[in-house]
Amino acid sequence: MEMVIEFFEYIGRNLKLAAKNVKANVRQYACFIAAFFIIQVFFATLTVILYNNDKTEWMHVQEEYDYHIMLKSINDYQMLIIENNTIAVFSNDIVFDVVRTAKHVSAFDGEERYDVYLKLKGKDLDFALERFQNKWLKELNKYTEDGEKLSYVITPLLNFSKNLAVNRIIYVISIIVLIALSIFLLVVLYNIRINHYKFQFGIYLSFGADFKKLFETAFWEMFIIWAVPFIPATGVSVLIAYIILHVNVGLPFSCPIWTLLLTVLYGFVVMLVSVWFPMRLVSIKAPMSLIISQDNSNLVTSPRRSLNIFGTKFPLQYELFSTWRFRKYNLRLLVSAIIFTSLFICGLYVAEITRTTLSMEKPQFKVDLSATGISFDSMMRDEVYSIKGITLVDKSNKESAANIASYIAVDPKYVLPFANLVVPDNNDDIRVTNQVEYRTVDEDVIKTLEQYKYTGDLYSAINNERTVIVADSINNIRRFNYKVGDKITIAVKVGQMKAVDSNLTGKALLRQQLQYYIYDSYEFTIGAIIYDIPTLKMPLYLNSEDFSLITGKEANYYNLDVYVDQTLSVDEVREIENQLREWGLLYGYVSVTNTHALSLNVINEDKQFDEIFTLVAILLLTISPMIWFFSQTLYYLKREDEFTILQSMGAVGSEIRRLYISGGITMSILAFIFCIGLGYLLSFLLYFFVNVTIPKWTQTFIRYEFYMPWYAIVLSIVISVVCGFLSAYIPYKSFMRRKSKILSVEHSDVSD
Repeated sequence: MEMVIEFFEYIGRNLKLAAKNVKANVRQYACFIAAFFIIQVFFATLTVILYNNDKTEWMHVQEEYDYHIMLKSINDYQMLIIENNTIAVFSNDIVFDVVRTAKHVSAFDGEERYDVYLKLKGKDLDFALERFQNKWLKELNKYTEDGEKLSYVITPLLNFSKNLAVNRIIYVISIIVLIALSIFLLVVLYNIRINHYKFQFGIYLSFGADFKKLFETAFWEMFIIWAVPFIPATGVSVLIAYIILHVNVGLPFSCPIWTLLLTVLYGFVVMLVSVWFPMRLVSIKAPMSLIISQDNSNLVTSPRRSLNIFGTKFPLQYELFSTWRFRKYNLRLLVSAIIFTSLFICGLYVAEITRTTLSMEKPQFKVDLSATGISFDSMMRDEVYSIKGITLVDKSNKESAANIASYIAVDPKYVLPFANLVVPDNNDDIRVTNQVEYRTVDEDVIKTLEQYKYTGDLYSAINNERTVIVADSINNIRRFNYKVGDKITIAVKVGQMKAVDSNLTGKALLRQQLQYYIYDSYEFTIGAIIYDIPTLKMPLYLNSEDFSLITGKEANYYNLDVYVDQTLSVDEVREIENQLREWGLLYGYVSVTNTHALSLNVINEDKQFDEIFTLVAILLLTISPMIWFFSQTLYYLKREDEFTILQSMGAVGSEIRRLYISGGITMSILAFIFCIGLGYLLSFLLYFFVNVTIPKWTQTFIRYEFYMPWYAIVLSIVISVVCGFLSAYIPYKSFMRRKSKILSVEHSDVSD
């Protein structure tokens, strides 16, 4: 009990002392209070919104699905097993209820088939699913026809826990990123403050203060600073989340207390780390090195050049040399302040990417005809399009060049720098790659290709001999500068002199194939070029005859992507699915898989991710002026002694004014350059990550344009340039006011 009392007395004593220090120095801590307000809005808003997003997703899933599993096209005997529970020995063997069944009669063989919708029983759905798979599916598969295997689909109603786990991972990653940004911001501000008050820290160390004492004092002061804006920031966060989710789109809204308690935890972590690093660095320095840096000498790098400061170009040349002398400080300030305007641009770019992703139509159904051996033809196309609500049927037939040891060869003049293609050992006049995907083309495929940007005649590939349609990209990055009418060569393996090393991959494998394999080459003319099609490998479209020539396979369309009207209801989508299954029974066993794209799109729209990214971007933008003014105010405050000495040496007030203005203009110009350069660099890295890296990981076909929102660039430049100038000019006004007060006091003393 005594230890508990001592502990609380220790906390109370430190809080009281810290509160006294913060109150006495509230002006120098104002930026920290503002920073913690922004940080708390970050954490609280994100936590509350993502909590409500989980509830929204569950609400949508429950509205759309009343079943966990759908068994596809089971026969009469399998249906009898399901209805009568004939394989159940114990009561706990019955792990499902039949929600409904849909009966189909195959026009192909007259056999009756059933789609059965099942809802698992019990609280432990994972156990129920495992028991269903191990007992029921195993038994049902005994009664499938030769060559068939029972097909079933698990709905998001059962997978919601996995979706929730993914959401948790996204949340944790987001929080880690925000914690890192928050620590970076506070460390920057703390380093600015430490630099200005190094003399005091040097005195503290001289009188025996160590890291423990410095950290303890700084932490409790930071705790008081954190507590001051906590309630206002929490209120603003809840209001923002309420507006985004409820007022904006009318979703249910709640804010449990634990979501706000999490922000306390995150704030504690940020405080701990952001104080630890600066105090550790200060504590290991020699006290005298801190004391002698009172005059900004620690920021000076000698220009190694003499200067007559009162020459004809004073004060302009003097201040330009000062900019160079203080280049360490200037570079640190520019990077620290402008990185947040650059992140603002990136945040709005991510918001735009989110909106683009939501606006992209995705296939609602995937149809597989391969089990029937029937290629999708014009008659089947008309039958599918007769189903109300279907807007597009995208058929595909493709073969990877790498899979058949093929490659394409092009003239080096068609290849862009950094394309990273292979140069054959015996022929440096060509560049080759097997990062190609051969696809068949006909009039239906051309209608799909017309949605992309292209030049040339798409129909030339089917109307002309040895003519192809190509994309100019690999991995969503432009690699070629083809023109319509250019020639490319396709190489087809016809034999080999020696086996290649089976351990090789990529370009190393291709080089050995060029050395050991025997190829026939066929020259093709480029009839059309597609510019914005999503690419992992470069698509190359051939007519049926040429496709068979190159791949040795028939041009059969077994795989379909079916798109539907984006305004359809859940029941209407379900009806289309039933009609597609009925249509499939006309040709035998046709697999129809619902991707739930429409529902997922609605869920993602309701999550308001674009609004969240926009909010985060705006909050990041507000940080930049804070760093500018806090840093420059203290920087020029320490230079006032320098300006006073210049005045004592003959510099007049107008020249001192021009020193400040010259410094402000110089920083504005540098801010303009850094803002454009750093903004472009971070935006391109982000573009490369979402456009190249993520599709490689996920094997998804999606492509974004490199885009820097013009309004974000303009706003970032304006804020950076204005802050660069005003952060120098406002300290000048403060300097002159203090000088005026001193002179007026001295004048009154003389008069007395």
